Order: sequence, then structure tokens, then C-alpha cells
Amino acid sequence: MTDKTKKKVKQGLFFLFIIYGVALIYVTLIKENEQVYGQAMNLSLFSTIKLMWDSGNLELAVVNVLGNIVMFAPVGMFIPLFMKSFDGFIQVFVTGFLISFTIEILQYELTERVFDIDDILLNSIGTLVGWILVKLLFFFKRLILKQ
Repeated sequence: MTDKTKKKVKQGLFFLFIIYGVALIYVTLIKENEQVYGQAMNLSLFSTIKLMWDSGNLELAVVNVLGNIVMFAPVGMFIPLFMKSFDGFIQVFVTGFLISFTIEILQYELTERVFDIDDILLNSIGTLVGWILVKLLFFFKRLILKQ
């Protein structure tokens, strides 16, 4: 791949990162959430997940868990692509955690929504899932190029 092509790919990825960032802000801070009924704070790990599970609404529980994980997977994908020094497991996890924590604080303070420790955990897991997917992609790319 030529330097010019690499530059275009990097610019395209950066554009996707901007679109993702705007979408993340919209979904977490701007869009109305019909399932939230006022400002609250959950600091008890797994309590929201357990509450949804115990309610019998399995669909809501699965959508909440998978939605939070999938929503943050791109964070784990973009971090190693744009910040080479943040390419390790711990750095990616901490970065995802801090981004999620910041969003939860902003949700609570600015939008009168719920600050939920479960969301922070699930988002952080999502960040790691994205990071693992990128690592696997690069691993298989190197494997194929060796042949």
C-alpha cells in the first residue's frame, strides 16, 4: 500500500470516527429515552441488569446488555488505530471506562437521566471487544500476507 493510499485510508477512518462520535453523543446525551423516568443513580453493580432480568422482559435485558457492548465496540477499534501508545489491554480498558464514566456523569447532570454503573461496565467490556476484534483483524492480515 502506497503512502498516499495509507493517508486516504487514515483520513477515511478519521471521518468514520467523527461520525461515530457524533452518533454516540446523540444517542447518549441528546436523544430522548422513553425508558427513563427521571434522574437517578445506580451505584450497585449488576442491579439494573438483574432488575431487567427479573422483570421477565428478557428482550429489554438482552437489548440493554448487547446494546451497551456494541455501542462502545468502535471505541476499542479506533483507539489503537489513532493512538499507537494506547494499544495495550489496560490502556484501552481505562480509556473506554473514562469515556463511559464521563458520558454517565453528563447524562446525569445535563439530561436528568440515570447514572448507571452497569452501563459503565458494559461499555468498558464493549471497548475491549472492539479492541480484540481489531487485534484479530491485524493478526489474520499478517497471517495472510505471510503466505
